Amino acid sequence: MSSDNILLDVKGLKKHFPVRKGLLRRVVAQVKAVDGVDMYIKEGETLGLVGESGCGKTTTGRSILRLIEPTAGEIRFKSKKLGREVDVAAASRKTLKALRRDMQIIFQDPYSSLNPRMTVGSIVGEPLLVHGIARGQEREERVRELLAAVGLKPDHMKRYPHEFSGGQRQRIGVARALALDPQLIVADEPVSALDVSIQAQVLNLLESLQGEFGLTYLFVAHDLSVVKHISDRVAVMYLGKIVELAVTEELFGHPKHPYTEALMSAVPVADPDYNVERILLEGDVPSPVNPPSGCYFHPRCHYAKDICKTEEPIYRDLGDEHFVKCHFADELHLRPVVSE
Repeated sequence: MSSDNILLDVKGLKKHFPVRKGLLRRVVAQVKAVDGVDMYIKEGETLGLVGESGCGKTTTGRSILRLIEPTAGEIRFKSKKLGREVDVAAASRKTLKALRRDMQIIFQDPYSSLNPRMTVGSIVGEPLLVHGIARGQEREERVRELLAAVGLKPDHMKRYPHEFSGGQRQRIGVARALALDPQLIVADEPVSALDVSIQAQVLNLLESLQGEFGLTYLFVAHDLSVVKHISDRVAVMYLGKIVELAVTEELFGHPKHPYTEALMSAVPVADPDYNVERILLEGDVPSPVNPPSGCYFHPRCHYAKDICKTEEPIYRDLGDEHFVKCHFADELHLRPVVSE
């Protein structure tokens, strides 16, 4: 595959949070929230990032944007506005501010992510002021265009966030993310706090905006049905690591990692004649402070062997952009979401 169409290339990304104890607040351990993530996103595609709560999905997205400082790794991003490739992890403060125009985020909670003291017009137009793009009448016209693009009315500019429903608030968040005409948007579970009927509207909006503005998405979620609907490729995360990544149809039809198989068994199938046998994982998710030796998933895996307990599997390409982190990926015959 040519590297020309890769917008974001992440290699060895780590984010460890120190655990401090005692009067002197000494570091006694590290929470390995993200522990060596490798992935890339092509221009114009949607990469879904899924996994259990607490596996490091949101931390990965925020580390890529450097909303939190990564501990280690490279985050190579091709910025059109800067006209060059930049390592976000090593970028200076000045370069990082310029990159903000190319990389934006939609937050999970539409209630806490909007300033209740600011009008919608001020919220959506603030990025234009910060980056010196538009002021006065020009800024107001741009805000009107953005609100129209997300399905809101011009007179909404003068209202405050508390006057809107959850779905409308999330549309305001989307408009704010679009204000600087970005290339990449990290959508951090943008529909998980919304009603099911509203989720579909916001998902359809994101898809239409992607075509209209030429956007690339990193779509963080834990709802596999949502991810299957919107994603071109899907990355499965477990305890801070990517364990499988593939084209959506390939991942759902031919999973190669036991954890992916267990996740897929929880996806509801709209067929009353199809009996889904849930795969119940034994035990709890291990602590990221003290992860297991070898393969992190081996304490809960039905297929684990002795090598899994002592040796960490290599993250390898099985062909056709199907990557997996499992010793026995070539030997296992795992169940897809629906029967052939």
